[in-house]
Amino acid sequence: MKANFFEQIIEHLPYGTVYLNSDKVIYVNSAVESIIGLSKQKLLKLSIEELRFPKKLVELYNKSKKEKKTLKLYEEPFINYLGNKYLLNFFLVPISIKDENFLLIVEDCSFLKSMEASKYEKQNIEKLSILFASMAHEIKNPLGVIKGIIQLITRENSNYDWEAFKIIFSEVERIEKIIQDLLDYSNPQLVNLDSFSVIDLINEATGSLLPVVKEKSLLILKEYDTTIPQIFGDRESLYKAIFNIIKNSIEASYVGGKIDIRVRIVVDIKYKEKDKDYNYLLIEVEDSGEGVKEEDIQKLFTPFFTTKPKGTGLGLVYSQKVVMEHKGFMRVKSEYKKGTKVSIYLPMRDSL
Repeated sequence: MKANFFEQIIEHLPYGTVYLNSDKVIYVNSAVESIIGLSKQKLLKLSIEELRFPKKLVELYNKSKKEKKTLKLYEEPFINYLGNKYLLNFFLVPISIKDENFLLIVEDCSFLKSMEASKYEKQNIEKLSILFASMAHEIKNPLGVIKGIIQLITRENSNYDWEAFKIIFSEVERIEKIIQDLLDYSNPQLVNLDSFSVIDLINEATGSLLPVVKEKSLLILKEYDTTIPQIFGDRESLYKAIFNIIKNSIEASYVGGKIDIRVRIVVDIKYKEKDKDYNYLLIEVEDSGEGVKEEDIQKLFTPFFTTKPKGTGLGLVYSQKVVMEHKGFMRVKSEYKKGTKVSIYLPMRDSL
């Protein structure tokens, strides 16, 4: 009875918990299964070294046994058996020195650290918005003059190299596109706030992209939780943001490939505001296309970084800004030559 009661306590703790006896795993809760990526059955009787936790933890465990006191290890990177990356805090608690019984408490702080990073990203975005607005306006006027002169010359003269003018005109239009993207990025996004269906919004975006989908013979699979209520925000800006992400997936996909779009509510993480907790709405867009090299993943939200020949490197940056203005955040997972998954988290709030 005592053992069962002890196990029930461990199972319902909010952190991952491992019960160790003489260096071997005697019991683990479900949270640890998820973090390590193995079932309870496979974890039992493993040594602390075989859990694949950082080497520092093993050293700390030996130190805790020797000093007979609780020791802590903060913000250690960890890659589990499934290849998923975490940032973990560890607490080693001796509960019976004589029998070498220990509790290893594992706290996943990945989400909290990512939210801290999002805070700094938002500050940088605000600075970039001011810079981009001034750049765009400075370039726009002389560019308009150049374009007008080219149009005038092509209408009134016939003794010029028209192919050269076509190239110049094409490049001017490309610069205009960059300027428009800069202005979109710089302008306030939350203008028309209202409640709307995010599922209708996604269907509208995929409908607009249908000609490209057919051209590449792509299969788009949609998995929606139809019980999801409407969300509150600026529909037009969110439409552009999600449109950009789906468009990127289509462009990255091979002919005959598929794109999965999933929409659901997540309850294991919360958006906290004052005395209220809100669930997140999760939108996932996953393709089986080109993927992104590992060294380039961190650059995806850097302005002007692009892996596309005609890309401006501002589409994903704009999408991130819109999502953050809705108090949400974005995550990207990618494997080169296998595909990319973009996850958009939006808090289910009734006001902004």
